[in-house]
Amino acid sequence: MEVSISLLGMFSRPKKPVSAKVIKFNRYSLVFNSNKKVKAGDVIYLNLKAGLHSLREVRGRVEECEPSGRFYQTRVLFVLERPDKQPYHEAISILKAIEQATPEALRSPLHMQHP
Repeated sequence: MEVSISLLGMFSRPKKPVSAKVIKFNRYSLVFNSNKKVKAGDVIYLNLKAGLHSLREVRGRVEECEPSGRFYQTRVLFVLERPDKQPYHEAISILKAIEQATPEALRSPLHMQHP
């Protein structure tokens, strides 16, 4: 599974993507290691690719970010609603397909996540 993250720069525009290493993933959340320190509550953009499926610039809200060796381990929850508070059905179905294409060792159980 390939993942890159973009922090928000001036005028809330995504900065240049930085690669990240996936630790755990499911259709609701992602845990990854990267060299970028972020704060809980920050919104970042994620680019995800697994198998034939990919999703660009899906928003994620940082739940926590802790030092892990020379990297930072970050947990994000995907923000899957449009500005009108309706769900992004297309993004949700692609995340589900990416989840199914992700190796079992990287999958995080759904029952341990916030719906």
